[in-house]
Amino acid sequence: MKNNQQIPTTSTHFDPYCPENIPLFEALYGENLISLGGTTAIDHMLSGLDVTGLNALDLGFGLGGVAFYLAKNYSMKITGIEVYTWMVEHAKIHQPKDLTDSLSFDTYLADGTFPFHAQTFDLVYSKGVLNHVANKNALFHQVNHVLKPHGLFVIADWIFPETTTDVSPALVCETKTSYQKVLSDNGFDTITFRDDSQEFLAYAHQILANLTKHQILIEQQYDKSLFSIIWQQHEELIQKINQHQKYAVRIVAKKR
Repeated sequence: MKNNQQIPTTSTHFDPYCPENIPLFEALYGENLISLGGTTAIDHMLSGLDVTGLNALDLGFGLGGVAFYLAKNYSMKITGIEVYTWMVEHAKIHQPKDLTDSLSFDTYLADGTFPFHAQTFDLVYSKGVLNHVANKNALFHQVNHVLKPHGLFVIADWIFPETTTDVSPALVCETKTSYQKVLSDNGFDTITFRDDSQEFLAYAHQILANLTKHQILIEQQYDKSLFSIIWQQHEELIQKINQHQKYAVRIVAKKR
C-alpha cells in the first residue's frame, strides 16, 4: 500500500540545493558530495556491517558521490532516489563509466512515493538527509516495503537531548526516543544507536579548514557574506557537539 504524501521539509527559506551551488558543495565536502566527512565518513557509516555486494537504495543521493564510492569500493549495486531532477541528471553525467551497470538514479513519483517494487533491496541507507524530513512515518513505511525480509536500514543523522530548545531552520529535532518510535511503528526492530559525535567534530573542523582554503573562490563566486555565514554555522555546530546539545549518530534497524 502506498502513502500518498510528498516527502516534506520544515523550512520555507531559500533552497540552497541548486546546480549553481555545486562548486561550493564540492569545495566544502569533496567531489560529488554534499555531506560532512567525505569518504572517511562513508566508510564509518557502514563500519562493522557486512554490506559488500548488496543491492542498496540511497535515500537522498545528492550529487551521487556516496553511491559512486560504494559501488566502486564495496562492489554494491546502488539505486539512488532524490526530490531534485537536476541531481539525477548530474549523477548520471558524472558517474564513473566503468560503474554504469552498478548505478541507477531516479526521482520520487509525482505523489511522493518510491518507483520500486516490494522487497527489492537488501539495504537502504541515508547520510545527512533525514534531519530535513519532518514526517518520517510515510517515508519509513515505504523503506520497509522495498526492503527484503530482515533487510537493513542504516541512517547517519543528528539527534538531540530528550528536552531540547533547538529551533534551527530546516532541522527536525529528533531524539533517540522519537527515532526509535517511528522506526518501530513502521516495522523495524533490533534498533541500535552509535554515538559518532567525536568523528563528526573532526569533520566539522575539516570544513573550517576547507573554507579557509577556498575563501577566495567562495567570496568571488558567491555573496561575500556567505563565507562568514558558513563559518559561523560550523562553529556553532562544534560548540553544540562539545556541549552535548547535539549528537551525531549511526542508526541501524532491521526489517521485522
